[in-house]
Amino acid sequence: LPSFATTDDKNTKRTFVQRPNALVLRDYREAEIRHGRLAMLAAVLWPLQELLDRLFLPNEWVQSFTIIYGGITLPFLPLIMVAAMMLLGYLDVYAQLIKNSDAGEAFLPGECFWDPLRILYGGVPERMKRNMQERELANGRIAMIAVACFVFEEATTHRSLIRIPGNELLFEPAFQIPYVQAWLDQRFAEPSASFYFPQDMSTTTTTEMIEGASNAAAAAAAGEAVDFGKTINEMN
Repeated sequence: LPSFATTDDKNTKRTFVQRPNALVLRDYREAEIRHGRLAMLAAVLWPLQELLDRLFLPNEWVQSFTIIYGGITLPFLPLIMVAAMMLLGYLDVYAQLIKNSDAGEAFLPGECFWDPLRILYGGVPERMKRNMQERELANGRIAMIAVACFVFEEATTHRSLIRIPGNELLFEPAFQIPYVQAWLDQRFAEPSASFYFPQDMSTTTTTEMIEGASNAAAAAAAGEAVDFGKTINEMN
């Protein structure tokens, strides 16, 4: 991004100064991180808002509500999102004041100069700091793509995100999805005999084993001493 420097002559003219490419890239990276932070909040709160509406509001209200086109919804999460945006804006203003007064151009992209948990300024190894910064950047990019997909889906289908066919895989427990239930019923409805007994074991041997175990259990219940080793040998 270009900047301007002011001269000290009588006319106070402004002179165009070309910034180094590294600083220009840093400014674009900072804008990307800021958008990524908002997108990560939106990617979580958007479907959570619709899930809470489905849980607490009547079904006829929920069916007509979308984030894009509006409708009746609970006010709590929108207020949380607005508060988060205002706090992030305040941090940006606070960081800009420090940059103008103290840091100048010596700051990292997305740096807010506020670290109450001492994550970046508490003696953490440099490798860990870089890993956290890279993960924030990667997660922010994924979140921006996800929010763009949310907007496209609701704008084109006029349905809430959690009610669009195919999205139930993301927002529903697998055992509650109808076609997953049908597959599980088909797969596990009838138990296989080979699961309990080896295939090479005859029916007579199996019956003898069951009877021997029943007799041993009855004898133990009656208080009689049972030689389980002998019982197992007899069954074999």
